[in-house]
Amino acid sequence: MLALVAFADLPAKAALAAAPEIRKYAEAPLPPRRPSPPASPAEISASPRAPEATGAATTDCPASLLAKGAAFKPAKMEPPADPRCVVAQPVTVESLASPGGQRIDLPDRPTVDCVTATTFASFVAEALAPLAKGSFDASIAAIRTGPGFDCRMRDHLAGGKLSEHAKGLAIDIASITFAGGRVYQVGAMADDAERAFDHAARAAACGYFHTALGPGADAFHSSHWHVDLESRGSDGKSKFCQ
Repeated sequence: MLALVAFADLPAKAALAAAPEIRKYAEAPLPPRRPSPPASPAEISASPRAPEATGAATTDCPASLLAKGAAFKPAKMEPPADPRCVVAQPVTVESLASPGGQRIDLPDRPTVDCVTATTFASFVAEALAPLAKGSFDASIAAIRTGPGFDCRMRDHLAGGKLSEHAKGLAIDIASITFAGGRVYQVGAMADDAERAFDHAARAAACGYFHTALGPGADAFHSSHWHVDLESRGSDGKSKFCQ
């Protein structure tokens, strides 16, 4: 079971001081292990930190994504094997902008819904990059994300619930490469600084996304962070983060 109640004793204390806007997420405890998913999610609704995130295509989303400094292109989707695998406004993202204006490469070129890309761009620029700078005194050069869209069931389990990846509403982080060459591999924390960075980054992600999972949540997320915009609760705004 993971908890974020001991951050004051870990090397990431300096990181949190350097990024006070995410302090409240790092100080919040993570909930117990993952329960069974809800049976009938409602329509995607807005996240408190991502008001642009909706389940329907919005004509101004590409403009918002462009304004955040992302390099992307509209994605042409092939007819899916499962007709439920529909992405409202698909984009393929090539890179994001860091707070200092440097490019953050996404070498896997993930294809996601535009609202997912816009939310991800906000999370990386406003939370992940400052936390990385405070933790390791390094800027982010690249993030490995996997393909983004994937028409499949949740956790690859046959007969299960459709994954948010199948709707372009999810994206993963497998590793982060910093300027200078250091690579942070999710699930292979080398020291207390990396463990604190892992916990704080995932807690911060919960402020932007509706779901944030990673090592310790379950066996399916032992080597990557998963974030998505699944609608949760009666108002669609509930959070599930581990």
